[in-house]
Amino acid sequence: MGSDVSGRADPEARVAGHLLTLVADRHLTALSAELSALVQAPRGQPVRRPLYRGVLTWLVTALADVVVARLGPAQDGEAFVLEVRTTAGRTVGAGELPPRQSRVGRSVLALLAGDRALARAQLAAAERDPNPAVRATTLVEALIWLDALLDAETPPFPDPLPE
Repeated sequence: MGSDVSGRADPEARVAGHLLTLVADRHLTALSAELSALVQAPRGQPVRRPLYRGVLTWLVTALADVVVARLGPAQDGEAFVLEVRTTAGRTVGAGELPPRQSRVGRSVLALLAGDRALARAQLAAAERDPNPAVRATTLVEALIWLDALLDAETPPFPDPLPE
């Protein structure tokens, strides 16, 4: 992907693409098994955290690339904003969410703003999280968001700027 934060692509891209296909096809049992292998190692084996981080990096980079492809780059003086509607119907910004629940959004926003260091910091925090369920949830968030963006009905090119 063009704006990759880590420079890694090959095995991570294959795994990320496979996970995205499982989400798109709603193969949740297989997705669960694949995620478990990424976030929690069998007894006596090391966790595959470098692969985890590479897959998450690929997904976050793809998200940023799709946003730019669909909406166009931010113009001078503009910035992308991420707002989430809670189950209670409240709209909150990415900065209002707890850090563990906003790593994907904050990473994407950082890439869109050209702040690769902040994106790397968010991705590293996700990788280091001691809770495998949180690491899995972070991947699922990125997968579902990317799947939804890819399926969204939008024009193939951004709207032209008003004259």
